[in-house]
Formats: sequence, structure tokens, C-alpha cells
Amino acid sequence: MFEKLVQALKKPHRPFDCFQIEASTFSPVDCQICPRAVFAEHWIFQNMSPETFQKISRHFPLARVVSFRGWGEPLENEHIIAMVGSAKEADCLTALTTNGVVLTEDLSRKLITAGLDEIVIFLELATQDIQENLQRSASDISQTLAQVERFIALKKEVSQDKLRVNLSFPMTRLNMRELPSLISVAARLGVNEIIFNNLDYLPDERWNILRTFYHESPTEAFQQAAAEMQRLGKKERIQVKIYPLQAREVPVCEADPPRKVFFSVDGSVAPCPYLRLPKKGDIPRIFLNKEYRVPQTIFGNINQEDFLVIWEKSAYQRFRGVFEKRREAGRTADSGALLDGIYSFVRNEDAASHPAVRSEARLLQAHRVILREVG
Repeated sequence: MFEKLVQALKKPHRPFDCFQIEASTFSPVDCQICPRAVFAEHWIFQNMSPETFQKISRHFPLARVVSFRGWGEPLENEHIIAMVGSAKEADCLTALTTNGVVLTEDLSRKLITAGLDEIVIFLELATQDIQENLQRSASDISQTLAQVERFIALKKEVSQDKLRVNLSFPMTRLNMRELPSLISVAARLGVNEIIFNNLDYLPDERWNILRTFYHESPTEAFQQAAAEMQRLGKKERIQVKIYPLQAREVPVCEADPPRKVFFSVDGSVAPCPYLRLPKKGDIPRIFLNKEYRVPQTIFGNINQEDFLVIWEKSAYQRFRGVFEKRREAGRTADSGALLDGIYSFVRNEDAASHPAVRSEARLLQAHRVILREVG
């Protein structure tokens, strides 16, 4: 025990909690709830090049986790195994989010051998025909679940017990009542955790209608479904994570810009994927039933400048400073004072300093601060 503690203390300090890398913006499926469905004509399809990745990977020793997740399917990038291996060589924890469609046995073996620490299989299931799809062996969902089952069997064969396999599903108005039935499916497969996400990015009114989280009045049927998921999770002895159905103000969103970095497929450095979509023009979104347009927010490109140069830019520091002030306010103030402080920080000090920060002032609650609570 003492020796493990000594070794832990010897490890170099890693100032970044996570580098999130968008390896690809391609996808083998036409997702009903993916922004590609809305921005089809403006979507930029691309795989991250090895040259761009190399410029990022040289900084991996600064990050605790390297997560391959973006607005596309990372397994579409032919270099993804080498990318995972590069992160492991830097002694980083590695995670990957996939829709599972191309998770073949060969690719599964390679991911396991590369030392992947966590894989999240995101299944859309945005409609009411969950049971029908599960019962039809020829359906895409059934095929993907069969591949997940094989992945878990393969990791057991090579004694990779530390590799976590999680299933993730979106909660929508169309599927909420059927989602509890997936608990037993996940338990049978042997996954570590089943995650129920909110639709945290609402590009247009159709998404707004589909969301299950609320700002004011809860939907009793959704509350009951969530409670049933928790009950069945305990019964089946499987971890269940349900994102909150009530949107609440928090000081710092889950993206946590001061501690995490998003590298988009073209090498752009952004605070999070919600502020850097692979499309042309501003980013539309709905919050509290109102439409907003958020500017694409990047602070440099890894192909033109070293990451640490980008990180130290004054505009980027000012942007992150807004969140640091919120975090500090959250430590020292009650909820009322916290909100007053947040508005004061952004409105009076930072709103005039940078376009991205001005968007924060305009959309305090909209595109950032509630993400941690609803998605």
C-alpha cells in the first residue's frame, strides 16, 4: 500500500483533466437526433490527419485522460488504434465513444490490445419501437448489442477486467416510458454502467419538443420512469446514471473549460464541442424556448501554433477566467449570491473583452452553465 502511494506521488503533475479529440466527423448511420440531420448541407466531413494528431499528442503528458469523442464516429478514422496507443504510451487513461455499428470483432480485439480504458456505446433509440427493434435479430440495434456482447467476451478472454464497457441512451419524449426495459438488457450483456442522457443540444424546435428535462414544471410520467430505472438498476445490480430531469444553474458546466480542452477534427482548439461544430457559420440553439445563435468559438489551430501558445493567449485566459470566477463564487457563496456574482462577473468585467465571452454574457443560462446538470 505504501509503495503504491510513493509511486503515485512520483507521477508528474497533469494540469489538464481531459483532452477530448474529435477523430472524425463521419458516421455510418443516419442518426435522427444528431446535428448532422439538421445541418446536412453545411456539415464538414473530415477525418483528423495523423499530422494534426501528432501535434496534439506531444502534449499528452499534460493530460490525465484522452477521450476520443466528437460530432462523428471515431472508429471511422483508420488511425484510431494508433491514436489510442499513443495516448497509452503517454500514460493517459483513454476513453472512446462510439455508436457501435462498425465495432467488428477484429476492431474490438485491436482496441482491447491497445489498452483502451473505457468504451461508451451510444445507441440512439429515439423512437417508440425499442422493444420491436430488440426483438428483431436483423435490426441494427440487435446487431450492435450482439457486437457489444462479443466485445465484453473478448475483454474477458484476455483478462482486461479494468476496461469499462458502458451503454448510453438518449432520453426523449418518444422513448422515456420504454427505457426502463433496457436495464435488464444491459445487465444480461454484462456492461459496467448504463447511462441515460438528456438532449443537451437543441438546434431547432423539433429537438426542443423531444427533450425530457424541464425548466419549471416536471412531467410525472418521466419522473416515474427515472425512478423505475433506478429501482431496476439496484435489482439487477448494475450501475445506472440518469442525468437530471430538472435544469439547474451550476457554476461550471461539465465541459469545464479551465481543465479540459476540445480539439476539433481540423485541429482547432475550443472550450468544448458545443462551441465548435463541424459546420459553416454560427451555431443555432434553443434555450428556455427561445432561439439563439452562438458564434463558433476557437482560440487557435494546432496546425499553425503550438498548443501551449494557444492556451496562454489573453482571449483564452479571459474566457476561462469567467468559469474560474464562477467556481470560486460557488465555493464561497450561497446559491442566491452565486447567481448574482455570476451575472456581475460576466456583465461588468468580461462581456466587452472577447466575442466568445460576450456570447457567455448573452447566454448565461443557455449554451453552457446548465450542461453539467442536464447533459
